[in-house]
Amino acid sequence: MLEVRGLQKRFGSREVLRGIDVSVRPGELTVVLGANGSGKSTLLRCAIRLLEPDDGSVALCGTDLLGVRGDALRQARRRAAMVFQSVLLVRRRSALENVAFGALGELPLRQSFSTRLFPNEIRARSLESLARVGLADRAGQRAATLSGGQAQRVAIARALCQQASVILADEPVASLDPKAADAVLSLLADVARNERLGVLVVLHQPELARRYADRLIGFLDGRIAFDRAPHAVDDAEIEMLYGDDDDER
Repeated sequence: MLEVRGLQKRFGSREVLRGIDVSVRPGELTVVLGANGSGKSTLLRCAIRLLEPDDGSVALCGTDLLGVRGDALRQARRRAAMVFQSVLLVRRRSALENVAFGALGELPLRQSFSTRLFPNEIRARSLESLARVGLADRAGQRAATLSGGQAQRVAIARALCQQASVILADEPVASLDPKAADAVLSLLADVARNERLGVLVVLHQPELARRYADRLIGFLDGRIAFDRAPHAVDDAEIEMLYGDDDDER
């Protein structure tokens, strides 16, 4: 669903991605581990052109993402949804409205100003997506009053309402307590396997990664140190990733 080949990215004289190859396959939860500064978050942003790569190729659901511009890029990019560490919800709107915003790209401008103007099909899809993440009973609750774990589940529901084929999650559990972090990772794994989505998650918690991932990718100094099933990655390889901990872009 997402094929990254030879991806390179520099910030000034610093080479952050050094020829990265990553495949995100349907039905799999793939976790990227690595120290701060290893390039994990940069990979996610370059993969959907929130940052422009310096070299390489990105294919999203068969579309050459680096070869399209304007409306074609916007349409192609709808196949991927981002879930961030800082949950980007409209705090004064309800959980259901925030989920419905995942469908904004399908609507003409005049219908996008208010969820009251959304077609019934999108309203129904939004409620179904919220139910899928176990929060149908919170549909009318303002986003500002949700817990951190609930807010992340709303963000995942928004990705489902968007009908994305790929979910990219950048440290989605970094600010959550252990119980909420387990719930979010369990949900992402379940969504990947049962909805046949490709899910790529950046984490800093190796124990969570081993518990839920189908594949582990280790980032070290802008390169891939390993890309294997969790049971095939030993403790020494994990520890190797965290030998240096610079600030990450």
